[in-house]
Amino acid sequence: MSDSFKFGFVTIIGKPNAGKSTLMNRIIGQKISITSHRPQTTRHRILGIHTDDQKQIVFVDTPGIHSVLKKSNRKTINRVINKTAISSIDGVDAVCLMITASGWSEGDLHVLQALEDCTVPVILLINKLDKLKSINDVLPLIAESSKLYDFAEIVPVCAIGKVVADNVDRLMEVLERYLPSAPAGFDEDQITDRSFRFLVSELVREQLFRRLGDELPYATAVEVTDFQLLDGKAQIGADIWVEKDSHKAMVIGKAGEALKNIGTAARKNCETLLERKVFLELFVKVRSGWSDNARDLYSLGYDEDLK
Repeated sequence: MSDSFKFGFVTIIGKPNAGKSTLMNRIIGQKISITSHRPQTTRHRILGIHTDDQKQIVFVDTPGIHSVLKKSNRKTINRVINKTAISSIDGVDAVCLMITASGWSEGDLHVLQALEDCTVPVILLINKLDKLKSINDVLPLIAESSKLYDFAEIVPVCAIGKVVADNVDRLMEVLERYLPSAPAGFDEDQITDRSFRFLVSELVREQLFRRLGDELPYATAVEVTDFQLLDGKAQIGADIWVEKDSHKAMVIGKAGEALKNIGTAARKNCETLLERKVFLELFVKVRSGWSDNARDLYSLGYDEDLK
C-alpha cells in the first residue's frame, strides 16, 4: 500500500427515498442496504466499504431524516431514526447531501438545516437524472443550490445507472480529494460492518415492504431467531413483528400465499448474499406497541441508536 493511499468516512444523508441506499449499493457492488419505493426503508446506520488501489472509503448510509412536527412521526422509533441519521454527521471526513432532480422540497430543506453547524465539506448530490428530459435541465437546480449553501462540490448522479453520464465515477474522484492520507481501516475484501444475521433480517424486511406495498404499516420488524451456517447450506429462522392481528393476517395472506411469496423472494436474496443454499422459516407474531417501546427497540438492534 503506497504512502499516497487515502482512507476516510463519508456520510450519505437526505430525506426519505432520495436514493441513498441505492447509490451505496451501486458503489459497493452488492446489496448491503435494502431498498423499496417506500420512504424510511432504511432504519439503521449501515457502513458500506469501497476499496481500490488508491483509497478506501467507508460510506455511512443513514435513514432518511423526516420532520417530527407531524404527529405520525412522534413514535419512539421515528425519533430514534432521526437521531441515528443526524449523529452520523459527526466524526466523518465529508458529507454527501442527496436531493433529487425534481428540485428542493420542504423535506430537503429540513435536512439542510441539520447541516448548519457542519464543519466538514458538504457535497451536494442531485440524484435521479434519468427523470429529466435532458441532462442540461439540471443546470438551473445547480445554480439555485449554490445560493442555498456553500457546498464544496455539486455532483449530479444517477444511482441506478439508467443514463450514460451517471457520474458515479466522477463522484468517487471528488470524494478522494477530501480524504486524508492514511492506511486502510478495514480488510480489502470487507464490504460492511454488519453481520450476516443482520443483513438477512433486512432482506426479509425488504420483501415485506416490496410485496405488501403501502398497505402494510411501518410498525413491522424482523428478528432472526435461528442462524446456522452448515456445510454448503444455511438454516435460518426469523420472526416478523407486527402490532395488530389485522397486520398479521395481511402478512400471512389468503392460505398463507403472501408469507410464502415473501419467504421465497427473501430466501433467494439470502442465497446470493451467503453464497449457499438457504432454508428459511418465517413466523408472524403480534407485539402490540413495539415501535414505541424502547425495550423492544433495543431487542431489535436499535441499541446504539437509543443511547
